[in-house]
Amino acid sequence: MEFYLSKILNFFINPLYILSLVILIQLFTIFFLQSKKLVIFFSKLFLILFLFFGYSPLSNFLLSKIEDYIQPSKYPVQQLTGVIVLGGSFNSGLESKERNEVSLNSSAERLTKALEIYKKNPKVLILFSGYSNKLKPTGWNESDMAKKFFLDQGVRFENLIFENQSRNTFENIKYSKDIIANYKGTWGLITSANHMPRSYYTFKRQGLILEPIIVDYKTGTSPAFWINFDIEKGLVNWKLILHEIVGISYYKITSKI
Repeated sequence: MEFYLSKILNFFINPLYILSLVILIQLFTIFFLQSKKLVIFFSKLFLILFLFFGYSPLSNFLLSKIEDYIQPSKYPVQQLTGVIVLGGSFNSGLESKERNEVSLNSSAERLTKALEIYKKNPKVLILFSGYSNKLKPTGWNESDMAKKFFLDQGVRFENLIFENQSRNTFENIKYSKDIIANYKGTWGLITSANHMPRSYYTFKRQGLILEPIIVDYKTGTSPAFWINFDIEKGLVNWKLILHEIVGISYYKITSKI
């Protein structure tokens, strides 16, 4: 139930969909209600939201605060027993299956970082956690694609563990914690920078302290130029910001963090 609820909520907090909804309401007002006051109101609302979402320095600043909330681990990767790689690095499983070629998205650094660690520490265990975040998954699931990816890159099968039930962050932890607990030693957690706070503290709530291995940064460290407008970047940033703010808030309310 939580999975479907999260999908509905994510739809309504997507900045692009918010702007689209305002436009649809405005068109409805123009053609059906024919209210000049409402047309003016929704025109102003759209303009305000457009400027707000497009003012990229603000969203860049807020997103950087989320990404920098947890600092990367300095623990030597050569001494890690294993790393858990959270899902979310793949495009459609259907096309991947039909083409027999794994299709990666912008979060592929989660996978390449695991490969980097494996090259430095050939004994490390790689636990991939993920089934699918789609409502109706088709083709290969994420664990299938991860298996093909790692094996194609030369990772030995005995170094790989797959958790293929989880469909969200909490289920990543729920179905992986016992696997990690079965192996003594220090484990690292690999996920995107904006996703690390929620993931790290949810694992911690379950009694597992993992070394944060942070990838997939969307912001840099150079001083921001505060007079800038970029609606494309702003929409992407706000989608990530709102997703994590709502996710963390819900996890706190439900005592997952």
